[in-house]
Amino acid sequence: MVDRKRLINTFVKYTKIDTTSDPESKTTPSTPGQLDLAKLVLEDLIAAGADDCEMSKGGFIFATIKSNIPHDHPAYGKVPVIGLLSHLDTSFDAPGKDVKARFVENYKGGDIEYPAKPGLKLTPENAPHLKNCIGHTIITSDGTTLLGGDDKAGIAVIVELAHYMKDNNDDLHGDIRIAIIPDEEIGVGTEKLDLKKFGADVAYTIDGGEMGEIDIESFNGFMGKIRVEGFSAFPGYGKGIYLNASQVLAKFISKMDDRRWPQNASGRDPIWWVANLRGEIGHAEMDIYLRDFELEGIEKQKSILAGIKKELLKEFPKAKIDIDIKETYKNYKYELDKDPRVVEYAKEAMKRIGLTPKLNYVRGGNDSCHLCFRGLISTNLFIGMQNMHSLNEWNTVETIEAALKTVISLANVWVERSK
Repeated sequence: MVDRKRLINTFVKYTKIDTTSDPESKTTPSTPGQLDLAKLVLEDLIAAGADDCEMSKGGFIFATIKSNIPHDHPAYGKVPVIGLLSHLDTSFDAPGKDVKARFVENYKGGDIEYPAKPGLKLTPENAPHLKNCIGHTIITSDGTTLLGGDDKAGIAVIVELAHYMKDNNDDLHGDIRIAIIPDEEIGVGTEKLDLKKFGADVAYTIDGGEMGEIDIESFNGFMGKIRVEGFSAFPGYGKGIYLNASQVLAKFISKMDDRRWPQNASGRDPIWWVANLRGEIGHAEMDIYLRDFELEGIEKQKSILAGIKKELLKEFPKAKIDIDIKETYKNYKYELDKDPRVVEYAKEAMKRIGLTPKLNYVRGGNDSCHLCFRGLISTNLFIGMQNMHSLNEWNTVETIEAALKTVISLANVWVERSK
């Protein structure tokens, strides 16, 4: 049996360390709290019996759970090295300091209030998955911070896996390589991960959503800037001369299709959004983000933006408008399909512990995207995080425990299917 109490206590211990990442930082990790957590995780992995435990420059933790397959077993020497990854940092979208985890046992439905944040509620309306968690023990923060399950719950699962494998030698597994990385939330963790040192043949990130989910597809992500040059003149005598670049940029936004704004889209709908608008009379610019599951859809979005530019230049012929958009990441389904075992074995592992696998497409990106396109086939498994990056973030004890059982079962499946 898994040690549920130790698993959850480890998770709560990790949430108490502020590891909010900083997108403006030039260092790795971007914040010192991530190093504090990395040192603690390293100590815990050593105590759990993992081998080859080390922390490399930048706060990257590596460790190994060594194979226990007997020499005379048909799978000996045939099981790929399985990589497991989680990340140290939490999102900068909500406070991450002084997290105080709260437990609502035997949830019976309805709203959950936050004593430290009057007026804030976790409800079936803002957290629809609550209805599937009747009887669970719900974990939230006190309402003044995020919880940090994204992804400290994943780290706790990996640490507890090391404990379990040490204490249960009958559960056969090949070599399992562990990487705990910084700065996932600002998109640089896997970019700086030394894949040669990691040494995995295939990998799973433990950083997903509701129980049973396997992420098999993601958005294609593109981002860029739209810049407008106007013409500054004394406003009182500006007729025929004055051209406010900020006004032109505002009009550009007004012509963008409302159906594509994030608040109006769901499922497989594409989205776009703008951020960091800044401008004066002579110059204005903004960041723009494009997302679509299909690359053809991204090209369509670019074409629409080019059409808006053309239309505005007719209205403001003195303006200069520049649209510069580059790829950030691709839908990793293109790479994941090259080795179907990664998803199929995860599905089988879940079925064996009584879960129904849910193949999920991610309306965003994740570390598996970057790993796949760096040549390491990877997918993302559930850890239970809900309403992440917010004061309303929550998880359940049962889901975190199920994530641990899934990874144990997954290691067994790889052995059985590698004979």
